[in-house]
Amino acid sequence: MAGVTHHAPEGIIEVDPAWVGKLPASTLKILELTSEWQNRMTHRITGLQRANILPLHSLHPSERIDTKMGADTMPSRTGNVLGSGAWYPIRLTSSRKYPIPNDEPEQERVDIIHHIYLLMLDGKLVRAPIDDGIQRILDIGTGTGIWAIDVAETYPSAQVIGTDLSPIQPSWVPPNVSFQIDDAESDWTFARDSFDLIHFRHLNGGIKDWGKLIKQSFDALKPGGWLDVAEFEGRLKSDDGTLLPEGNLSKYYDLLNEAADKSGQGFNTATSLDSLILDAGFDKVNHEVVKLSLGTWPADKRQKDMGAYMLLLTESGFESYGMALLTRTLGMDVLEAGEFITGAKKESRSKKVHSDIWQNRHLYYAQKPLKKSDLK
Repeated sequence: MAGVTHHAPEGIIEVDPAWVGKLPASTLKILELTSEWQNRMTHRITGLQRANILPLHSLHPSERIDTKMGADTMPSRTGNVLGSGAWYPIRLTSSRKYPIPNDEPEQERVDIIHHIYLLMLDGKLVRAPIDDGIQRILDIGTGTGIWAIDVAETYPSAQVIGTDLSPIQPSWVPPNVSFQIDDAESDWTFARDSFDLIHFRHLNGGIKDWGKLIKQSFDALKPGGWLDVAEFEGRLKSDDGTLLPEGNLSKYYDLLNEAADKSGQGFNTATSLDSLILDAGFDKVNHEVVKLSLGTWPADKRQKDMGAYMLLLTESGFESYGMALLTRTLGMDVLEAGEFITGAKKESRSKKVHSDIWQNRHLYYAQKPLKKSDLK
């Protein structure tokens, strides 16, 4: 049950820590790594505290699993290509419900996202017109906690709570910040009318029921409280026709959206949340669409800087979003998916292709009515 066969070292294994923790010790022989690769990658496997890392030859044939089996039948799954053409053996995922890894490279992506938004919003952390003396703030899907920490320092009067599926936040944080392990799509346990601001961003691709998420946010906000949301489109666009439909980039995003839709966590809903926000009872909905360049082609320095970070973010997203969805949801072989992603990454850096390519960000903020009589 516990082994996974594939071609080491040109492959990796993606392991759900929650799954590992439930296995008896006798079945924790899960990684096919040569001793050389074990030594080289020790610093990347500290999260698998109870996993015995053994080379494939130590596994009994009955314990091996073909990597081409479906994800639902596999206790662990081959996963992701990382870095500049290098293969890393492990990606840690937070949950089968959310296919994106939560390992060190993905945590770095979260911090890049934060930096892009600081550039986009001229250093602002919140678009909603909140008061300086704000008291309680909730950050859903906090990731590394970087936004929650920054907002706690900016608004020292506020108690800031960040929730996430994974406990990957730092322990040294401002005294007015705390973190909780929680699933945003489960029933919330927060008291009604208890927050002044609820924030989330880049949950796209991980949420099945946006209506429930927004309604629970509404219920947890005080009258007059604010919802602040930032999401991305799951496609690239081009004004000058350089993004060709038959190219690797276009095909990649076609398959990515196909897989996301099939999983029930599609990217399209987050680009038009206005109606769901209004249906939940909010008013004063503000929706702004921001065009972010891919690469350093813009003449404007600020746009150029954001474009450079966007290119880095997009390329790393090929692995974190792409590999999980292509292999787990569409059933693509890991090596085939890796070659496809390598082609998309190469094309993303081609000056012939991305001379005018961009991706939209959708920014929302909305207020809960001040009086209960105003509630819809």
